[in-house]
Amino acid sequence: MGGARTGIRTHVEVDGRDFLLGGDRDLVHVMSQIEAAAASPPAFVDLSDGDEMVSVLIHGTSRVVVSVEREHRPPEPLDPPTASIDDWEM
Repeated sequence: MGGARTGIRTHVEVDGRDFLLGGDRDLVHVMSQIEAAAASPPAFVDLSDGDEMVSVLIHGTSRVVVSVEREHRPPEPLDPPTASIDDWEM
């Protein structure tokens, strides 16, 4: 309660263009698809972030960078106490 929440964001950069990979995608599987496409005649690999999908043509000279980062969200602010000093009855 009140602590910072974290999530994971995965980016796949292909020839300088960055794509966000949805959290529901198996990263190891996507990387295997990219490796297979790079080792064979050019092939399309589907990348999606859940709402949108893009197909990227991968070939032997494609430059692919996969990065995983933690997304830090600031903690939700705590509400200040609502009792006044008069409520303490000293």
